[in-house]
Amino acid sequence: MTVPFRLALPLAALIALAGCQSTPEPASPMQTMLDQAASAELGAEICQSDGGLRATRRLQDAADATYAKARQMGATDADINAARLHARQQAEGDQKLYGNDGTCDRLMQFPDGYTPQS
Repeated sequence: MTVPFRLALPLAALIALAGCQSTPEPASPMQTMLDQAASAELGAEICQSDGGLRATRRLQDAADATYAKARQMGATDADINAARLHARQQAEGDQKLYGNDGTCDRLMQFPDGYTPQS
């Protein structure tokens, strides 16, 4: 009789927790830009050995240009700093899951809509 109870209690707890979950709000275009810029900036900072100096300069240029676009949309320094913090936290989690190479693969991407100059 105790076996079903052992199964029922964790199941009930899981169902209760699932009911408390809220769906995340979709990111605004400005927030998406900030997140992509912060990831590119962090990639330029910590993944220099993976992409080389030219690639990291291009990533930093992409981040700067994307930050400028986001500022035109109304982003503040606080918004940019929050995006940078989020990028670092995401990278720390990725580091644990994917290691250095996987983390840099995820970080070293140009933001949407940015075309690197030759």
